[in-house]
Amino acid sequence: MDDSVKDKLYREIQSFFSSNTVLVVGSGLSCAEGLPGMWGLAAELIKKVPEEIKEDSLRQWDNIKNDLLNNEGLVKDDANLEATLLKYPPNEDIEVAIRKVTTNYIKEEERQVIHRVTTGENKLRFSNFIKRFRIPETGLVVICTNYDRLIEIACEVEGIPVDNLFYGKNISELNEKRSQMSFCERVERSGKVVRKVFTKKVLIYKPHGCLNWYWSNGKPISTAIDLNIERLIITPGANKYRNGYDTPFDIHRAKANIAIDTASKFIIIGYGFNDEHLETHLKRRIMNGIPTLVLTRTLSDNTKKIIEGKGNVIALSYFEGGGCSGTEVFYRDNTYRINGVDLWDIDKLNEAVF
Repeated sequence: MDDSVKDKLYREIQSFFSSNTVLVVGSGLSCAEGLPGMWGLAAELIKKVPEEIKEDSLRQWDNIKNDLLNNEGLVKDDANLEATLLKYPPNEDIEVAIRKVTTNYIKEEERQVIHRVTTGENKLRFSNFIKRFRIPETGLVVICTNYDRLIEIACEVEGIPVDNLFYGKNISELNEKRSQMSFCERVERSGKVVRKVFTKKVLIYKPHGCLNWYWSNGKPISTAIDLNIERLIITPGANKYRNGYDTPFDIHRAKANIAIDTASKFIIIGYGFNDEHLETHLKRRIMNGIPTLVLTRTLSDNTKKIIEGKGNVIALSYFEGGGCSGTEVFYRDNTYRINGVDLWDIDKLNEAVF
């Protein structure tokens, strides 16, 4: 890529850091911070699920397990947990076990990452990234398909509060209105006009649930306290779509779709376009020409299909070959390469573009 095209690219990327941009964050960003991806989760499930299920569920579990393993009994390099669970839908016993194992696995890995952040040993990539935005009083929307809380931590360590539609400190109730009003700083009066002034914040919508969410006494709650009751997360597979219409997932999904429908731009980070809950709205808006910036180490096949021929999309991903590596750039329906710079990594993008 020559310098004149690169300058135009960088200026265009800078334009995405505006107040009405909606961010969609997938598992790629969490993996970059050390959390397990689908391959690691598949390996953990194979190891732990048999210990959690009844004997009459073992045969059904074997179908799932065998679909994930190669001939040497190892998890396939291209194992697709989502596809396997769609092919062999788990019964309720197995699904409960999958949720438990998934929760425990991610929670422990997340704890180690947060420990390194709070001791100053590490800084989350999203912390520097989020500071580049002009955050409005109405809130900058982040739609996160992950269960972990790294986005929330990344914002709060920078003094940026997060509104997740729950209200309260230790045990929070799902109450959008009270949550919104808790960010009201003051009331200003000019003649007969009264205006509420709100703290600038990040609005985070999590349509697949969160490690903070539990079902308690007939209603959803959010708490950082580690409770010994089932958490509200939607695991991969056919039941994901059924469970996604339950509270609180339905409320977060609906708010996410409204944000997608009204956004002026999208930044999509580490997300492979494998979720029909969001993509009915997201794909349509991208197809209709909304400027979109895709940042991911590897472009999934679904992503390639969506961005092909789209002049409104900039996609930055990793390449390696010919003795060099760096960023493959899809820009104005052309493909370029920039050697030695990993712009697909939001940390490196932050350093290079600003």
